[in-house]
Amino acid sequence: MKYLLLIVMLLVGNTIMAQPPHMVSIDSAVVELDRALLAKDSLRLKGLLGDEITYGHSNGWIQTKRDVIDDLFNGKITYKQISATDKEIKVRRKVAVVRMNADVDVTVSGTPVHVKLKILQVWQKRHFSWHLIARQSVKI
Repeated sequence: MKYLLLIVMLLVGNTIMAQPPHMVSIDSAVVELDRALLAKDSLRLKGLLGDEITYGHSNGWIQTKRDVIDDLFNGKITYKQISATDKEIKVRRKVAVVRMNADVDVTVSGTPVHVKLKILQVWQKRHFSWHLIARQSVKI
């Protein structure tokens, strides 16, 4: 069992080490955004969301930074589960484009909803950290 654990740790470590440093940090920011939405962590969301963000949903609903945070706390939207797959990240200097599929369980105005989405996120690196400046999803 110890040897199996060691092999798994080495494989995971090598995979992370093989990625360019900017890829690891943008991937971490994407994961951290999902965690912050699930936890309703307004402090973390304020750090991850750019001030000028347009946060687009698959139903055409567009939110600002203030809307995303306020709607989490006023109960308009509650994220229950976000499961991202097929993540593709492209970085060019200080801009990253992230495309992924996601299964999302959410409650919107008290109504539970499950959606399968294709999501596009545009991130910009400012002062050594990534900020989401645009997001759009479509149902699949």
